[in-house]
Formats: sequence, C-alpha cells, structure tokens
Amino acid sequence: MTDMTKNLDCIPYDVFYQVASTLDCHDFVHLSRVNRALNDLMRSESIARKTVENHLLHTKEGQEASRTKSGYRNAVGRLFDIKEAFATAQPYSASVVGYGDAFLYSGGSLSYIFNDEIRTLDVHGASETEQVLNIHSVLSRAIPGCNPANDTTRVSLMHYSHGILAFLAEIVERREAWLLAVDMRRKTSGGKSGRLRLRTQLQSTRRLFVRHNSRYLYYGTHSALGYNGYPHWAVSCVDLTTGLHLTQRPVEFKNFAGNEMGQTVCFEVDEDHLYAVSTLVDFEEEEVDWTSYYVWICLEPGADTGCVETNQIWRRQHREGPINDTWSDLSLRRDEATKRLMIVECRREWLAGGSDNCRTYYMQPLPSPSDIGQGKLQRGCASRRHPVAALPDEPLVKTLDSHNKPNYEPERKRLRQHYHREYQLDEDKALRQDFILAKTKFRTYNLSASTFVDLVNDPCPDPARSLLPQDRLRLRVASRKRKCPMDEEGKAGDKGLLYKPDFPEMEHSEERFAARGVQLWPPDHAPRELNELLCPSKRIGKIQAIADERSIVYSVDQEGTSNPGSQAIILINFDPSLRLPGLKRLALTDHPLHSQEATTTTDLGIDRPCIGDIRQESPVIHATMVKRRANQAVPSVREEPAMYLNIRRGYWLR
Repeated sequence: MTDMTKNLDCIPYDVFYQVASTLDCHDFVHLSRVNRALNDLMRSESIARKTVENHLLHTKEGQEASRTKSGYRNAVGRLFDIKEAFATAQPYSASVVGYGDAFLYSGGSLSYIFNDEIRTLDVHGASETEQVLNIHSVLSRAIPGCNPANDTTRVSLMHYSHGILAFLAEIVERREAWLLAVDMRRKTSGGKSGRLRLRTQLQSTRRLFVRHNSRYLYYGTHSALGYNGYPHWAVSCVDLTTGLHLTQRPVEFKNFAGNEMGQTVCFEVDEDHLYAVSTLVDFEEEEVDWTSYYVWICLEPGADTGCVETNQIWRRQHREGPINDTWSDLSLRRDEATKRLMIVECRREWLAGGSDNCRTYYMQPLPSPSDIGQGKLQRGCASRRHPVAALPDEPLVKTLDSHNKPNYEPERKRLRQHYHREYQLDEDKALRQDFILAKTKFRTYNLSASTFVDLVNDPCPDPARSLLPQDRLRLRVASRKRKCPMDEEGKAGDKGLLYKPDFPEMEHSEERFAARGVQLWPPDHAPRELNELLCPSKRIGKIQAIADERSIVYSVDQEGTSNPGSQAIILINFDPSLRLPGLKRLALTDHPLHSQEATTTTDLGIDRPCIGDIRQESPVIHATMVKRRANQAVPSVREEPAMYLNIRRGYWLR
C-alpha cells in the first residue's frame, strides 16, 4: 500500500525544484514559511533565480540580481515586502522630502520647483544630493531675447525619464511658449554633449503632453483641425541625441478620438515607440450601439505623416451597464513579468443595469513594437474599422438606417486576472467604507500588488471643538489575493477538487481570487505627530499626488509659514530598503501620543514659495517665476545637499 502521508519536503529535490521554480514571489515566500525543512530548501539561490526570471525579471530588484548574478533570494523577499505593504496599507516610513510650487514624480525621481529653481532627487536611490537647475540662467541662455529680470515666465514640469527633464516655459507678455529638455544627471569628466537636449517653440499648448526615454522625445497637442471639423492630436518626435525633429511637420492622428488626458486618452513610450490609446471609437457617439473598443496607435520614430494606422481591441458590451464617467481613469502600465504595456482602465459601473455600482479595474495587454513589426497582432486586434458582419436579432436594429455606423461583435471572454472589482457583489455594504468623489483626492491602482489605492480626506473631530472637525488625510486600500487552487468549500463543484477552467482553451482561466477587505491608514489611534505630518493644515486645500509601485508622493498646504500658499511634498514609502537618513522612530501604539514637539512648526530658515494655479487641461502644476535681478552669474545645473536633510521631518513606522 502506498504511503500517502509524505510531505512536500520529502519528495526528491529535482521534483521539488521543478515545482518551486514556477512560483511567484508570494507563493515563494509563503512556501518558505510552512516549516523549517521547506525554509531551508527555499533558501536556494537557484530556485529564487527561476522565480526572478519567470515573474520579476523586469523589476529593479530583478534586474540588479540578474546583473550581479547574485542576491536572487533577497530580491524575491524585498518585492514580496513591497507588495504586501501596499496591499495591507502598512507603509514603512512617511516624511517631508521638500517644499515647492510644483512637483513631478516619475521613474523613482522627484522633480520640484523651489525658489525659481528646479531640484531633482533620486528618491528610490535614497540620494543625499539633488541636481539643481537655475531657471533664470537656463531661460536667458536658451530662449532668444528672454530676460528673466523683466519677463514674467510660467514654468510647467512635463516629464522626467532617464535623467532628462522636459518642461514648458511660457513668456506671458510675449505670448511665447517653449519646450525645453535638459539633462539633469551629474556630468562625468570628459563629457562633450551639452545639457540642453531640446529647444523648440510651440505654436499651441492645448492639452500638451510629453513622453520620452533616453533617446526619443514625443510631444503633442490637441490642436490640428481635421477634415471633419474636430480637432485632432498632432504629434512630433525629436531625436534627443541631436535635438532635431525627425519629421518636417507633426503627425496627425486623424481617426483617433478622445481628448481627456487620463480619462479617455493616454500616451506612453515603449521601445522607442509612442503608444496612444483611446476609449472612443469615433468623434460622434452612436445613439444605437452594442460594442465598445479600445482604439490604439503605435507610432515609430520618424514615421511618415500619412501612414498612421489605428488598431482596435474589444473593450466591453454596452449592455454590461452604464458608466459613471467622473470616476473613469485610463493609463498605460508595464507588466513586471513580461514588460509588456498594459491598458489599465477604471470604470465605475452599474453592472447589468442594477442599482448597485462599484469600481472595476480592467487590464488589457498590448503587443510590443517587435510583435507589430512581425505581424503578430494578438487576437482581437484589427488594423482598421471593420464593417459589422451581422447585427443581433433585437428590435433596436429596425431603427437603424444608412447614416448609422453601429459597432457589434459577440462578447469576448475575460480572464479573472484581467479585471478586479473593488467589492464582491454579495458583500455587506457596511464593510465598504466608501468615500464620495469630493473626499477622494487621489485614486490609482497598484498593478503589481492588485490593490486599489485612494488618498481620502477623512476629517476627525477635534476633542476641544467637536463641532469643527479638522481635515485628515488617510490612505484607503482594497486588495485581493489568489485563492487556493482547490475548491475547499465546494462552491464551484466537488469539494476538495481543483477549480475547473472557466475557458478550457485559455491559459490561467482556472485562477480564482479573494478580496482582502478595505484598510484605512493611519488608524484612528495613530499618534498626532503622524497625522500632522500627513496633513499639516487644518484645511488641506488643493492636492496633487503621484504614485508608483513602491511609494506615493503628494503635495499639501503647510500652515505656520510666512507664505500661506506654500506646499509640503510628502513621501509615503512602502519599500523597506528605501532608508532616507534623519528619520525618527514612531510606533503606532494603541493609544494616541501627545508631544509638545508635534505642536511646533519647523521653519528651517527657508523661504517657501507659493503654489501656482492648476492647469485644467493637464495634471501638471506650473509655477510663475518672480522677476528678479541677478547679482552674479550662476551655473545652469549644480549639485547641492538634498533639501530633506535640512528639513529632517519624518518617521520610521515599523
């Protein structure tokens, strides 16, 4: 009789290696915590290397381990800690990293405007120095006839990548707009290339966007007048090694509708190509329609202005329910395992037309430029708007005539891993802890941690004046995790058997997910020092926030300074290895802490400028430069100690 009581750690190592090497970082760590024997086996660098190669190769930790051929086990553990910290709303630190009029957070680097200068800090690298660009010096040298001592100039941070910062400079009196790209990296000895990579005057700044990598920069405006009377996107490409445009005139996206950045349209650079995605099929909405598509374009550098090809991917059926557009969000993200671009869209829907509505994030992969070049468009993509072969047998079909252009195809199958509902449909509504849109100051989705992330205003009553609640900023997260592959409760079939695939012809269709509930941070019993760090003012005012896979950065009004419009830039960090120096230890105990130190305001001897106005057509914040006569020449870019070292206001939380 065969012994069926053997544990997993008793099987031959070769078999165990084949099983363990297919695990992602969550399963890897969970398996290592089962018992001592498995923990010893999972310390193998060869097993961790397979996990990195299969699931984490394109993360920062995975690339570093692959480069050095070591540290695979540490890379897996670190990424697990980051994902779990986000999913459970347990950050490792919170700190003030600077003060400024405006900021941009991209690629782990923070760029912000302070005292007529742009400062760039490598946050992910915990750098103790900042590269500082003197705006007056750059504008006077780069823009013909510009005299910052006399001209009122408005500067907008547009994009930062690979050490290159792109920003817009608008000279108010002259009604001129210039797009500049400056290399902010520390220069090594013997370098011959100049810092100014791009200088071009813009005829229009309407809905201006900029995306770039180390080699190519794309910029576009919604300003080209189309043949149909609707404005089109006009996109230009610049070679950053020479500073020259690759086309004589901008490329027009003639059959590309959508104009609300981050809501109906988004842009991103991948493998030197520009991707553009829209949720609108046409400029005019069809009154009778069935199917919605994503329309996308992949533009190569120096593309012919007359050969822009549009593609379509099935998005949804209209009968799935109405959409609350005020909560819509559209972006392009990179998958950590494949590095492939993913369309990530948030839709708040009344599912099946019912009375209950909830947010759902949908993920849709896009083909890479190399796949497109080889003709490997994925199933569901079309190179042009294809005619409808047959409409459904419904009464609405009789209302159509030759002027209608309906879209219809049968509903496509969605893998559960490609959509994430905020709540289960049968979940108790009392557990949701929802916030209205006016209280939700920032919302995003962490793709690697499968987590909804919101920054909300949740006022708490003041014990001394309970009728005047003070604003309080909190994180609200809702995450999910994969279920055990066995149906332990017998909900989908026989109890104790593996879940059956939803679609036998599709890989991973047997996966099931379980919600992990809603978490709010800081907790209600958090120390007063932490709440005052996250929300320094009794009224938060305007907030700008940006998040990546391991941190959240936002700006908020700061009280108690000589300038009432100053903004503090706050970093909430979920990476245990990101250790900014100068932070204090703060325990989140069960009882509030009262400290005299928390009631004082640290001025630091720094004159903090006012925040500028928020541009409605773009999420980028701009700042107006003060007319100031320079007493002496200053370098365009210099290196200084990071501002947070002088501020020294932040806490280690665990």
